[in-house]
Amino acid sequence: MLDTQKETCIIQKEHKWRSFLSFRFFLGLLVIKIERQAKILQMIRERGYIENDELARLFNVTSATIRRDLKGLSEQNLVRLDHGGASDVNLLESRTEPVYETKVYVNHENKRMIGQAAAGLVVDGDTILLDSGTTSACVARSLRNNRLRNLTVITCDIMVAKELGSEPNINVLVLGGILRYSYYSLYGPYTEMVLKNLRADKFFLGVDAVSIEHGVSNIVLEEVPIKQLMIAQSSEVIMIADGSKFGRNAPYRVCDLDAVHQVITDHCINASYLNYFEEHAIRATVTGVESISCD
Repeated sequence: MLDTQKETCIIQKEHKWRSFLSFRFFLGLLVIKIERQAKILQMIRERGYIENDELARLFNVTSATIRRDLKGLSEQNLVRLDHGGASDVNLLESRTEPVYETKVYVNHENKRMIGQAAAGLVVDGDTILLDSGTTSACVARSLRNNRLRNLTVITCDIMVAKELGSEPNINVLVLGGILRYSYYSLYGPYTEMVLKNLRADKFFLGVDAVSIEHGVSNIVLEEVPIKQLMIAQSSEVIMIADGSKFGRNAPYRVCDLDAVHQVITDHCINASYLNYFEEHAIRATVTGVESISCD
């Protein structure tokens, strides 16, 4: 009887272990798929059009896998399917954006270096506002390595808070509000009410688009009043944006460029913007190396 129970127990444990391994394998495949789709999206943005066969060869997968990837991106309105390939869609005109998990991998290395440079501006005793978005998450990740003893971070982004949640010397204040589906940011009247009663030394502003003519603009209307309040409640505004964001306009205006004190970007930025910043006493920090591709 005891031997039978022992065998049953062993079988159950083996079944649970196989299930766990299968789940881990599934997660691994999912991450590979998301990362591949993000790289495909970036390549299509860079070239404007690319054929299925070339993508299959570059990623060492079947044409059927590439067709499924492109179909998934097309269903998000991120690319347009053409005969034998896919072409770029103007995301700002279509008012669409990749889901968070895809955005993480787009221009990832550039965002990482921007995050490091931004975190380097933070000093002990600071209270900072961190905007929503994947670049802000890179700032948060770099803050973990700064070994600051007294820092307060206020954010409207769940993923930013997650990055800092295990740091005992960083006080994290998460603004309440309505959670934006698939993007993990918070917005709404409650978020605005809390912000009006806060002050910060620095605000790290994430953007969708920047132009000299129209300033900073955003794809999502609901995020605009949050960004505007963060600007108003901060002593210094530091814009964090990779070079692909410049020379573009999104539907909803956030602020003029004269509201920004510093810009941290990468080598992909057009030189005309660096000249503009110098002329208007906006400090600019350019990160990255030219071996990293630009959109």
